[in-house]
Amino acid sequence: MENNHLVVFNELHDQLMNYPRDTLWDTYLKIIVSEQLRKIEYSDEAFEPEKLSRQQIYAKAKNIDEKSVDSQTAKNAVKTTKLKATLEAFIDDQPDCKKAFINLGYKPIIVTSASGGGSKNKTLLWMDIQTIDSEQSEQEQIDKLATVEADSDIEEDEDLSTITYERKATSDVKPSLFTKLFFNQGELKILSVKGVFLMLLLMAVFVFDVLIGIYAFLVLLLLDDLPTISLWQAILFSAMIPFAYISWRYFFMPLYLLPYHRVIKAPMFFANVNVDNADIEMYRDENRLNVARVTEFTATCPICSGTIILAQGRPDQKSPLVGRCKEAPHAHVYSFDRMTMKGYFLGVPGYLANISL
Repeated sequence: MENNHLVVFNELHDQLMNYPRDTLWDTYLKIIVSEQLRKIEYSDEAFEPEKLSRQQIYAKAKNIDEKSVDSQTAKNAVKTTKLKATLEAFIDDQPDCKKAFINLGYKPIIVTSASGGGSKNKTLLWMDIQTIDSEQSEQEQIDKLATVEADSDIEEDEDLSTITYERKATSDVKPSLFTKLFFNQGELKILSVKGVFLMLLLMAVFVFDVLIGIYAFLVLLLLDDLPTISLWQAILFSAMIPFAYISWRYFFMPLYLLPYHRVIKAPMFFANVNVDNADIEMYRDENRLNVARVTEFTATCPICSGTIILAQGRPDQKSPLVGRCKEAPHAHVYSFDRMTMKGYFLGVPGYLANISL
């Protein structure tokens, strides 16, 4: 006898894996369906859903310890109504996906329930299947499965115009080899021995860049008066000028601006090659002394649920750094305030009015 749950979940899993969009809500769906498949794989009995709490789903999506996830944070991040709408839209918007489930005669649905009465009980989520030609509404299907959502778990509509940033702990940031030389557990006191040495190194790099640029420029300027110079030497001297500019632009200048901007993108050598995003923040410790730390500021895009990271504001924004969605970096743009950890939509006026949740 064919296991309809297994067939439908496998089809959804394959469709999600082949879907090019990488958003948080798609990750939630992948986690839920993967857990259902794992439960079916190790069970010889009738279908028994793997019920997950919001904390479990959020922790798996962020790859962090479940115990470190606050219940309110999980509630705000994993909204059941948005999760159901995302699954429905995923199926309806892709002809191949919709056709596959029509041929199977079943489609996957998200089911939610409270673990019992009381305000402190967790909402549990899992996945089930529903016949496509069924005339039952989703609410009737939920009632049939004896699931009830607690009154205290009512979700508010999400505000697309604002976001809340999260600051990654320095212990969770993978440092580069250069950072390990100066930063102690991801932090560096500017007036410490290592801090002073790093500042002297930066000044030396700056002076070296200036001298290289001047020397290479003079050599090229007097090239006709140097008959003994070969072609490869001329090319070498020519390459010194862009090398000096790159070193000055992407290494010295960002660190020079750190005390003024307080947050910068981690320049070259400070970010690990295996990490695609890292920031450096400067703050004052209990002694009012400047401390630099390697971290990462991220947020979840309320429009598409993609990951928002800090990026250069230019050319379309005036601020040095803004939050840009990795899925739509020029359309989903938000401001960044490191003190309030809030951001506000900076895109075209009226853009959000035409977007439905």
